[in-house]
Amino acid sequence: MATVAKDSDVHITYDDQQKINKFARCNARHGDVKEELKMKENELQNLQDAEDEIMIALDGDEKVPYMVGEVFIMKSQDEAQEAIAAQREVLQEEIAGLNTRAGELQETMTQLKGDLYGKFGNNINLEPEEE
Repeated sequence: MATVAKDSDVHITYDDQQKINKFARCNARHGDVKEELKMKENELQNLQDAEDEIMIALDGDEKVPYMVGEVFIMKSQDEAQEAIAAQREVLQEEIAGLNTRAGELQETMTQLKGDLYGKFGNNINLEPEEE
């Protein structure tokens, strides 16, 4: 991720190396947070889809299978909708926390980028590799 050109005459101090290391750690965490955020958003969409299916497909007094851990239990539609709503609320809070964390990491990385590019200019590359 962070590389310094080998043929440069720029001296890297201990503090510079610490900033480069901190940037690399923040970048790795940022990637992990973004991946977790994507998974949570998919879970949230799945809950919405399940709730929509319950409302469309079933009569009001039918029981529906509801997954708890690795087993299914039968719940009334109202109980299932309440459980889905509770799960959705928890997921929304987790997503908000992950967004906050991603923003904090991005802010730290932006500050470190400014410091490192200010000192090393084009002799350092802090941009993500294209996949």
